Amino acid sequence: MMNKKLWIGVAAACTALAVAGLAAAHNRDAGVQSATATFNATSVTEKVQATCTAGGDTYAFTRAIYTGTATSSDPRLSGPVTIRAKSLVDTTTGVGGLVGRIRIDGTDSSGAYGVVRTAISNGQAAGVVHAKLHGPGGWLLASLGSGFDTASGFSSGTVGAATTGAGAIFSGGSCLRAVHGKGNGHKPLRLRFELRY
Repeated sequence: MMNKKLWIGVAAACTALAVAGLAAAHNRDAGVQSATATFNATSVTEKVQATCTAGGDTYAFTRAIYTGTATSSDPRLSGPVTIRAKSLVDTTTGVGGLVGRIRIDGTDSSGAYGVVRTAISNGQAAGVVHAKLHGPGGWLLASLGSGFDTASGFSSGTVGAATTGAGAIFSGGSCLRAVHGKGNGHKPLRLRFELRY
């Protein structure tokens, strides 16, 4: 059963996302410093995807784990990176959104763990990352920009230096269909995207 008010996506023109990366240290010499990193997370595992059609468009809901490597002059942001994310993309227009959790295993027992929220437009993800740092402690608030595809993950990604942009508007509604067919005792799969993880 389809709800044609499922979701409305509007792509903004790819404009510069001018949010710099900031890292605030929690110690006696507290302060704020700039922070940047590059990353690729192109290994895709535990992928689950479902689609539905409403209002003439097809929507793909995907949940997966994306892994790779991040590089930064800050050891807390340099090392193996894991992004557990769910995304919803209008495959007709290429517009959508992604939310998830990111973990970077830095050097010498340091690292970062936090939340990623992005809009998606024509294979580009643009948004923000907010993460707790350790070794030493602090908080990261930074822009995130990357190529993104549910099948191949994140490519040529940047943290704190994103130049790509995307925008999406989400409206209420859902798309329902039976996972294994009607009358087999399985609950319908509800495809609903919310900006939280």
